[in-house]
Amino acid sequence: MDWVTIGRSAFTVMCFTFFILVLFIAYSRRSKNRYDEAANVPFLDDDKVQETDNHESASNGAKQ
Repeated sequence: MDWVTIGRSAFTVMCFTFFILVLFIAYSRRSKNRYDEAANVPFLDDDKVQETDNHESASNGAKQ
């Protein structure tokens, strides 16, 4: 074995270890609340948009 092969093997092991670390952090229980909140962000603004659309006329050119 030469140094290039050892370097490539070490790089592969480091990348795999980093990948496992990222998976562990992403699926840990401590991160679950943060990801649940981030997943619901697009749905939080819908209520505000619907409330303002009911009181104002259509400003985008759409017929009512």
